[in-house]
Amino acid sequence: MTILLVGPWVPASLAFARSMRRRGIGTYLLQTGTGEYCAPRTLSVVEGASTMPMTALGTEAGIALISTHAERLRASAVAAITDGELLWLGENRSRFPPPCQVLVQAPELLAKLLSKQYQMELAREAGLTVLPTYRLTQPDDANAIPAADWPLVLRPDRAGSVEPRFKVRLVDSLESLRTVIRECQRLEAPILAQPYVRLPNLVVHGARSTSGQVIASRCYDVPRKFEGLSLVIHPRAFPGRLEDLCHEFVTRANIQGCYHLEFLFSPSDSCAYFLEANVRLGGTTDKVVRTGFDEPALLLESFGVIPKGTSHATATTRRVVNKRVVIKHIARAAAGHLTAFDHPKANRLVHIAYSCRDLLLAKDSIFDWRDVSGSLRFHFRDLITRSPRGKE
Repeated sequence: MTILLVGPWVPASLAFARSMRRRGIGTYLLQTGTGEYCAPRTLSVVEGASTMPMTALGTEAGIALISTHAERLRASAVAAITDGELLWLGENRSRFPPPCQVLVQAPELLAKLLSKQYQMELAREAGLTVLPTYRLTQPDDANAIPAADWPLVLRPDRAGSVEPRFKVRLVDSLESLRTVIRECQRLEAPILAQPYVRLPNLVVHGARSTSGQVIASRCYDVPRKFEGLSLVIHPRAFPGRLEDLCHEFVTRANIQGCYHLEFLFSPSDSCAYFLEANVRLGGTTDKVVRTGFDEPALLLESFGVIPKGTSHATATTRRVVNKRVVIKHIARAAAGHLTAFDHPKANRLVHIAYSCRDLLLAKDSIFDWRDVSGSLRFHFRDLITRSPRGKE
């Protein structure tokens, strides 16, 4: 069996290819222009690799290229990494006749879920707690925000809908918020504003089958964040009724395949505040796989590509980090370049001490004794000479 993986060569791609190899399934990488290019000689766990020109993404020529690859490889399935690629493939799933499955849910459902505002509405309906949220499309909308909710975290309702682009911003005054809105050269979807709350994150990874059954679900603490992203994860029990409420959310959203839900978590009252949902492999996939939660295999299991019950492995309770990112965090902390989105709130010496501890004691999400060569190649990929895109 062969799976065609479309997307950048990132930690989630590596975790996917390793998971497939452990099950005797080959992975062929069709690398897109959405991430850093890696020459094929830097790859160790894929059966083959080629690149797609950036200009082909979203085009008829691009779909024809992917379809040709799938037919030549006799691929059992096509998987993808990013939201845009998944939506594009879902809209063109008719171009991949059986037995090749496109591992993405119905594109009309996915398109809705790419809206954070829609996600928050579903979360409230499912009984999850959501912070006060304000929808901003013009400078005067800022006037309705109560003083008690400042400072604010801003996120575009849809990725790429705002120009200049940003993923998350912090504003601490009415005038600064108005300035952000006025300076938008393009505003195709609202900017969403929520109170800035300095709390650790909590993430729930799971998978739901096409028949509507949640086949796996696991909860993780995120005690440390770097640039607003998960730096450290640690398996934990679900607090209160959170697992049931997450199941209700994914049922209302009719999610198919793997997913992860992100929350802010208040340890003092065990309250989880919904942030967002992602219906794909993501930035914590490599970490949860190292804890024994085999998300890539669960994706295949969800769509019936492999039998149910074959993806589960022994769980570990160790902290997991990407040590390459931890080293980057140490460098940023030493230079005094940490931000309000880095957690916990501490001086740079404390941050450096925490990262040194995790560098020594935490489990690395990339290094694997079964793939020493691939682990080193991935960590040191910037030092490996790379050919221009499309030459290899």
